[in-house]
Amino acid sequence: MKDMKYEEALKRLNDIMIKLESGEIPLDKTFEMYDEGIKLIGFCRNQLTEAEGKIMKITKSGLEEMK
Repeated sequence: MKDMKYEEALKRLNDIMIKLESGEIPLDKTFEMYDEGIKLIGFCRNQLTEAEGKIMKITKSGLEEMK
């Protein structure tokens, strides 16, 4: 998952949600997919937090240059 891009993770998460909501997945596979989904949510959350930090840094730098 480390080499995965945010957009790829989000698409995979969406695919998992659709399959889980269908109710056609065997119980053992459901647990596996749920676990993968939780990991993908964490990955996406971390990616967004990192992006937010970069934006804050760029914004702060830009504001300091304007002074």
